[in-house]
Amino acid sequence: MCIDNSNLVLATRRCSVNRSLVVSAVEVMENLAFLANASNLVMYLMGFMHFSLSDSAVTVNNFMVTAFLLALLGAFLSDAFCTTYVIYLVSAVIEFLGLVILTIQARSTSLKPPPCTSSSTTCQSMTSSQAAMLFAGLYLSALGIGGIKGSLAPHGAEQFDKGTVQGRKGRSTFFNYFVFSLAGGGLIAVTFVVWIEDNKGWQWGFGSATIAILLSIVIFVAGSPLYRNKKPTGSPLTTIGKARTQTKN
Repeated sequence: MCIDNSNLVLATRRCSVNRSLVVSAVEVMENLAFLANASNLVMYLMGFMHFSLSDSAVTVNNFMVTAFLLALLGAFLSDAFCTTYVIYLVSAVIEFLGLVILTIQARSTSLKPPPCTSSSTTCQSMTSSQAAMLFAGLYLSALGIGGIKGSLAPHGAEQFDKGTVQGRKGRSTFFNYFVFSLAGGGLIAVTFVVWIEDNKGWQWGFGSATIAILLSIVIFVAGSPLYRNKKPTGSPLTTIGKARTQTKN
């Protein structure tokens, strides 16, 4: 518990810092899981799923666009109907399930097309069930990523009281550390995890991302007793509708 009756101001400041550190640690793991796959996914689709270069690029582009568009939905839901805490937790579990599917498919030879042989001019395409598994894993991950992108940073910002000078300063500092954590997770993803994917196998690459998002869930839940959770304010569309109705009347 973040309570210190001898000095409430210092206790509040310390609590806010502790909360923000937890959120920043979660962001390292979350962005590692996201960029570990997104940065190198074209190679996986071409080399193991036998996509053409253009189809691989389109698939990765659609995956990225879907993830970032769904961030708008995640932000809307966390602000209007649920807390950022709930949206993050649900989204992280969804992304975890998507990564588990991709890891299982990458590990099992029966769930991928057979490797190309040097004597064949064309490679065997995926079956419909293999394609369904691939896209289920990708778009479950995209759904989870979107929810996380729309809720984790706001959740961190909520830990500071914007009504005080210290709270506003703390919030500004938090976003600096949050971006640093985002970059740190991305750096690990595009160096260490990509090396694992290229040299040890994609099952280990997807597995690393799966472990990272699982760790982010554990860290996030461990910080639950510290968090301040802002109550949802309802849909802004409803507020706009009421205002227009009152104006007409």
